[in-house]
Amino acid sequence: MPVVTPPPDHPNIRIPQVPPIPPRFLALGLIPLLVLLGVCYWWFVQRIEVQAGEVLVLVRKWGEPLPAEAGDQVVLYPELLKQLGEPPDSTRYTGILYEVLPEGRYFYDPLFWKRITAPAQFVGENEIGILIRKFGRPLPPGKALATEPDERGPVREWLQPGRHNINPFAYDVVRVPKVQVPEGSIGVQTLLSGAEPKNPNSYVVASGERGVQPDILPPGLYEVNPYEKRIDVIDVRSHTIDLRGDDAIRFPSNDSFEILIEGTVEYAVRQDKAPYVWVAIGDHEDVESKIILPYIRSLSRIEGSKLIAREFISGESRKQFQDRIFEGLRESCYTQGIEIRAVLVRKIEPPAAIAGPISERQIAQQEIARYENEIKVARSEAKLVEQEELQKQNQAIGGANREVVTLTLQAEQSKAVAITEATQRLEVAKLELEAAQETAVALRSRGQAEAQVTRLEYEAQAQPLAQAIAAFGGGDAYAQFFFYQKLAPALHTITDSTSGPLADIFRAMTDVPDRPPSTALPALSARSRADEPDSAGDVVEGGEQ
Repeated sequence: MPVVTPPPDHPNIRIPQVPPIPPRFLALGLIPLLVLLGVCYWWFVQRIEVQAGEVLVLVRKWGEPLPAEAGDQVVLYPELLKQLGEPPDSTRYTGILYEVLPEGRYFYDPLFWKRITAPAQFVGENEIGILIRKFGRPLPPGKALATEPDERGPVREWLQPGRHNINPFAYDVVRVPKVQVPEGSIGVQTLLSGAEPKNPNSYVVASGERGVQPDILPPGLYEVNPYEKRIDVIDVRSHTIDLRGDDAIRFPSNDSFEILIEGTVEYAVRQDKAPYVWVAIGDHEDVESKIILPYIRSLSRIEGSKLIAREFISGESRKQFQDRIFEGLRESCYTQGIEIRAVLVRKIEPPAAIAGPISERQIAQQEIARYENEIKVARSEAKLVEQEELQKQNQAIGGANREVVTLTLQAEQSKAVAITEATQRLEVAKLELEAAQETAVALRSRGQAEAQVTRLEYEAQAQPLAQAIAAFGGGDAYAQFFFYQKLAPALHTITDSTSGPLADIFRAMTDVPDRPPSTALPALSARSRADEPDSAGDVVEGGEQ
């Protein structure tokens, strides 16, 4: 190992000298270090974690700035790139990317990209999300919705309940509740964005034109973009107005007495006229103050001025006065979209100076009417008793008639049942007779067939016999042949046998002592042969026959 020369002040110290490292080994040692540095830069600098419920917005730093024709745009949305002649995935210009990335792990170099995390948009169950576009051209005057993809402002489409990954630099999200039209109410629609109305002076425009629409919405839950349409809820159930106290009606009678009236008016808004009522009149307070109260005060003064003070106490006059007010108020309000359902006059207060005498007169008239009513009641009770007795008599007659009818029906039913049973038995007997006749015919046919078969069998057996008789020329010849045929074997057996009584007889006849055997036997033999039938020949001949 080489030794380095010691310093002058320390001559005894020996310092070893390190040899220089070759350049190739130095390069090999730097490669792992660079790789480690690259991995650390990639993991700790370029890595970005997007948590749950967040989105990642990327801003491109490297590239050309947007041209002047893009104006103040900073979001690289598809329509802008198309206008600049670039594809949707172009990397030419700097700016905010339109698309966002959901939660996850991503690697983007901060030298080239600005990375911004933002919360995702959540829309609740009973609400919708309205998108307000931040990029694009400003809306022209009079236009409320951004209907073109490059227009800035509220968008017609809305977000349904749930999570939505929205670029916060491109859109604002306004959450609005759904519109609830309860039972007993309707919804009046006002279109805020649409075509100009052909008749701008009309309270209700045609469907699709900007303004109050003629169509109404029934009860239900509706999703409505408030920048496009407004829904006003109108109660179409019955409402009442109490005319009492300060609201009581005062007017002079025909004879200049002041009359005070208290009553109740029941009304409802017509559904087919609800849009007109809403825009031309207003809500229920406006309906009462602008339509019903002025009309009923005017009608009460007009009709009340036709009657004198004492006529307001009489029940008949009060009823006619109430009916005239009801009919007049209903006709006047119906054309305004208000349906008058009832008008009730609860109290009519005449002046005290005439109230007493008129009341006494009314009491006397009421007493007379009460007595007349009692007489009518007594007559009605007598007639009721008479009707009850007639009813009992009719019930008794009706019961007897029902019993007669019941017995008659039972007898007719029994008769019908007996006739039905007899008819059934007759039909059964007829069927049995037909079956017996068919059985007899079948038995007769079978007997005839069996007799015919037996006769044919006998004929078949007799046919060979008749042929044999015809061959012999007659019955006698055939009988003699048959007799010989049966007798010949027996005679042959007898003559051939040398033992037995018959053989002894023949032996005795042939045993002659004085005559030599040679002379007697031939003659006997010849005679026996002459008398013996030719059995063999007969059998053969009979067989041939």
